[in-house]
Amino acid sequence: MKRLWIMVAAMALLAAGQPARAADSILNDVLQRGTIRIAVNTGNEPRQFVDQNGDLQGYDIDIANELAKQLGVKIEFIRTDVAGRVAMLQSHKADVTVATFTPTLDRMKTVSFTDPYTTDVLMLMTRTSRKDLNTLADFNKPEIKIALGRGSTAAKALAKYVPKATVVELPGLADIVQALDAGQIDATCSNDGLVSYTVKNSNGKYKAITETLGAPEDDSIGLPQGDFVWWQWLNQFVHQINEDGTNYTAWMKWFGTQPPSFVKPPPKAP
Repeated sequence: MKRLWIMVAAMALLAAGQPARAADSILNDVLQRGTIRIAVNTGNEPRQFVDQNGDLQGYDIDIANELAKQLGVKIEFIRTDVAGRVAMLQSHKADVTVATFTPTLDRMKTVSFTDPYTTDVLMLMTRTSRKDLNTLADFNKPEIKIALGRGSTAAKALAKYVPKATVVELPGLADIVQALDAGQIDATCSNDGLVSYTVKNSNGKYKAITETLGAPEDDSIGLPQGDFVWWQWLNQFVHQINEDGTNYTAWMKWFGTQPPSFVKPPPKAP
């Protein structure tokens, strides 16, 4: 009898250490609710932005729509800024975030990430009229002010590649562009998609610096910590769209360039 009680106690301890069951998971909540709450940024063309009709559009929005489709639920988009992505997950106001979200050791202290579904690389953008700013070395001066959105990982890259520059944090893209046009800052640093898109649609007002700040960084779906079942489902979703051509098609639609190597084209018909 004593041995039996020891076995029962041991099994109870093991059960206590088990990952979350499906019934306890955000996955089950989403399916029962019939909606998934997805935190996104805006003003990050062509990844996430608001069109003339007030609707969300972009590469990440297409990924979010595919996510909801695979779950068989509707989307409740929650618009937030760069810094707010972590807070939305920590407070469980969002079930996931799909918003150019790079896993870092610091962020992973409080939220979790899937494997990557895309990458981005950091670039500098300035006014075309600034003939004195053409290389990274030109920006590496205390008098040069480079603006970032609050909570951006670009601050670390700037500290490495242009450590003498003065970094200014602003709430979002609209504030950054306004400050750039007014001459209050000299440049901004953001992902290559946003920089290229902004330069392309600026009628020659802006230019991108071709030297990048380091190698491409992964972007993943973010989720609250401690939910293995939810992470497992989301991670499988990422692997599926990376392999079956879904992600490739979305990438080509918005960027038209060679996607990351782990994003595969649709399989050829036999």
